[in-house]
Amino acid sequence: MNAKRLLALPAILAMVAGSLLADPNPALTVQEVTTKDADAYVAMIAKINALVKARTGIEHYRHVWEGDFAGENSHSLFVVTQYASAAEIYQVQEKLKNYPEMDLLLEQLKGMRHLGPSTLYKSVRNEGVYDGGAVFNTSVVCSDEDGYLKTLDALKAIFDANGFKDARVSLWHASAGRATATHLAVISLPSQMRVAELLDAFVDKALLKDWYPSAAKVRTTIGNGTYHEITK
Repeated sequence: MNAKRLLALPAILAMVAGSLLADPNPALTVQEVTTKDADAYVAMIAKINALVKARTGIEHYRHVWEGDFAGENSHSLFVVTQYASAAEIYQVQEKLKNYPEMDLLLEQLKGMRHLGPSTLYKSVRNEGVYDGGAVFNTSVVCSDEDGYLKTLDALKAIFDANGFKDARVSLWHASAGRATATHLAVISLPSQMRVAELLDAFVDKALLKDWYPSAAKVRTTIGNGTYHEITK
């Protein structure tokens, strides 16, 4: 199998216990990974999820995604993990110390993947994603976050009024490690088919004809793509 680049979105994130660190906005990391055996890597993530649940109680710690029509990331894999804040990653790491079974899996991972750049995101609008679903992601440079949030509210209203009430709209701010884009906009739907139907509506029905000019005032699109979850 050819080497596949994986975006691992394992966590540097999450829930904070202390009141001084309390943060209502979830966090997410994007960790680029290269592997020669994607199937084995996906299977390893499933084993890690089981161990994390046993030790911490966290359900479905990492989610594996694959790029569909995603430019250079097409057919690449991604591992996504979300927590309540950026701080809990270290709390989770503490809980996973002195855990022989986990140490063994992590040692095996070293032989099957290479870690690339990592980016930390913080949520500014979060409607979540569907387990086993699909997404249309857009990387943007945003000049007015509050203004962009208003345009996303308008976008959600357009979806609701045109047969896409199941579309979930989220926005993530690149807090650390970013290269170009300042934000990642995520439109989540239950299936690849629903994402495709939405993309058809963008063009065939000119669904966003009036929305694009308002969005262009506060953002510049860097790139976009579709992805679906393949977690075992």
